[in-house]
Amino acid sequence: MEIRTTVVQKLEFLPKLESLRGLAAVSVVGYHAFGQFTDTYVTGMAPVVLFFVLSGFVLARSLDRNDNIVAFLRHRLFRLFPAAIATVLLLTVLHEGFGFHLGFEPDFSPLNVALNALMIKHDINGPMWSMTVECFATPVIILSFLAGRQFGPRSLIPLIVILFGLSFVGPYAHLLGGYANLAPLHAFVLGVALHFSGRGLVEAIGRRQIMVAAVACAVFLYCGLQKQTAPIILLEACSSGLLVALIAFGAPQRGFRFLDQPVISFYGRISYSFYLLHMIGLSIAVRICTIDGWPMLSIMLSIVLGVLLTTPMAWMSWRFIERPFIAMGKKWRDRRREVLTTT
Repeated sequence: MEIRTTVVQKLEFLPKLESLRGLAAVSVVGYHAFGQFTDTYVTGMAPVVLFFVLSGFVLARSLDRNDNIVAFLRHRLFRLFPAAIATVLLLTVLHEGFGFHLGFEPDFSPLNVALNALMIKHDINGPMWSMTVECFATPVIILSFLAGRQFGPRSLIPLIVILFGLSFVGPYAHLLGGYANLAPLHAFVLGVALHFSGRGLVEAIGRRQIMVAAVACAVFLYCGLQKQTAPIILLEACSSGLLVALIAFGAPQRGFRFLDQPVISFYGRISYSFYLLHMIGLSIAVRICTIDGWPMLSIMLSIVLGVLLTTPMAWMSWRFIERPFIAMGKKWRDRRREVLTTT
């Protein structure tokens, strides 16, 4: 009983990590707002790298609970695709009805809409490039988990090193085309490794957890304002990994209590839909808030209005698309269990 309780506690849902994802999703609005008014190399890659580390970590925990690969892939299908398909269809309707589009006008032919909905392409909604990469990373996450479980987390170090080395190679980084960037692919593997080694890492840090968290946060914020080179992306992944490990395995700290605030928890819950839809809200906000000769004021107003416009759309997507389809996936799983039990 004690061993079983320990395992359950080890793999329980971690709401603070969900809240961290919500903060990252909202921060992307700020990065993209700056890009609307200034000629900047700050692109918003840092929160995406954090997303990737979180995905590797959380999906490894999911596989640890149930290592049925088919069930895992089915869960990912019900989790990711419905909201993404709905977003692409919404943009298609907005384009057909009002001529609305994001950035340069993309191709809204049926084939291209289908490819975007399946996240093979992402020219209709640029930020969905990260979902293209996440789909590409799914077998990498599965194989990393199996290797880490069989041979230990150190077995993942060579893969992280190889992927980091490849991130310097332009043709590899842009292999998937469009905005997609494979340079942060190692962040998924790092997240998986933290599932196995994060507790030991935090124990080694000991009483210096608050100091290490502060340094990791400072490094992450600094890197987020730099040109996104391979070393900078690696630093973002490592600092993100430290924060994830400290939140998941560290002793309750005052520094992380703000993640329990209801408003932050709310944005954590709707973070996926918020990320998918934020460019719609921001694009409308930019059109309303642009003040000639006042770029910083325009940016600040656009961020606030962009978040306010995106939030209800994201909530509706989460409530009426994400939740029902996730529940449908769980019912499918439970129904199959009943069939297997009766047979």
